[in-house]
Amino acid sequence: MEIDWPKVSAVENANSITRADCGADGVGPGACGLYAAIGEVNLKAALESAKTMQERGTFGAGVMLRGIYPHRANYYAFHVMYRNKSIAKKLEPLFTDRELGMQQFGDKEPLFTPESYRKYALPEMRRYFMSVPTKDDMMRIAQTSVEYEFVRKVVERFNDEYMGDARIFSSGKNVGTFITAMELQDTIEVFDLYQYADRPLTAFMSHMRWPTSIVSSGIWWGAHPISFLNSAIIHNGDLSSSPSNKQGLEAANVPRQIGTDSEAMLLELENLLVGRAKNYQKAEWIMCQKFPAELVAMDDNIRAEYLAEINDPVLARYKMSGPSSFVAIIGSKVIAGRDRDGLRQLWMGRSNDGKTVIWGSEEKVIYHSAWIAKKDFKAVNCEPGRLIAYELQYDGSIKGVFGETL
Repeated sequence: MEIDWPKVSAVENANSITRADCGADGVGPGACGLYAAIGEVNLKAALESAKTMQERGTFGAGVMLRGIYPHRANYYAFHVMYRNKSIAKKLEPLFTDRELGMQQFGDKEPLFTPESYRKYALPEMRRYFMSVPTKDDMMRIAQTSVEYEFVRKVVERFNDEYMGDARIFSSGKNVGTFITAMELQDTIEVFDLYQYADRPLTAFMSHMRWPTSIVSSGIWWGAHPISFLNSAIIHNGDLSSSPSNKQGLEAANVPRQIGTDSEAMLLELENLLVGRAKNYQKAEWIMCQKFPAELVAMDDNIRAEYLAEINDPVLARYKMSGPSSFVAIIGSKVIAGRDRDGLRQLWMGRSNDGKTVIWGSEEKVIYHSAWIAKKDFKAVNCEPGRLIAYELQYDGSIKGVFGETL
């Protein structure tokens, strides 16, 4: 079969490659552009480096910042998207009048700059800082006295009930996700993201390009980073295992909010590492299953342990197949990985002072960041079928705990 792959030779050497070139005679618009940084994060370096990958994507861009609300770090920052002002007026009392069972702190705040509404066609987006009620009230409202479980139930219930009209798309403590149906530069502009440059940021994520499996709730709903509470993911790829992953999550009684393969990966990781308390090695086995030749080469005892995990009727459905690379944050855990066939690139760099780790779809973004941040980095392409994990402390210090190669 002949593949109609773009001809880079069609682009004159004297000119840069632009979006207009991304067609039959240009460069392929083929894959997402993802960028993540943890530890000592330089916002300018992160945003400017991520923007160099815009040509990989079409539209739909988002940014996640951790450490963004130090003055209200003990409150849950709900970023809420409404279809329009009429729906916002109808649903806003759920947040401001305690109808969700949580107490709002301070005034409601717009997320967009006023100028943005005059320049772009935008939905309503507002921010609310929320606190939980007493344990007795949590038990009465959501049948749990565990704060994390209570807030997650509140978010899931709202998103299920008002799907198509509104969505809580960011809900963590001292963390904020910002998404648009436009390009990354537009996302930076409408949210005025550079205003957070002086905040003590400990994690950054950005992503460009639509998910390949957007659900019917609309184009604004599926942009990455996908997040709930203090967990988030950015993902480059298209899992052929998506139907099986969906069945596994349903069997594990893990509800989905968006319905994409990327969300499924985040939910699987959260279920394995937190819900089931699996270690990173077992999570890797389950999600990145071995080739037959690798299985034969394993120690007998380790092979038996491996087979016990992947033959579990539910966990067998958690296997990832198809081109994929991702970075996920689940509480203090930071996990990155590539598909076992190496069909998607994932470059990782660590600064020589050990204080910053960066991942990107392209190697250049690591050195671009290094130049802006005035740091020295060394980089490597992550090994296919392997997970890499770090622990990210509240103060931004980082520690490699699994699979680190730098």
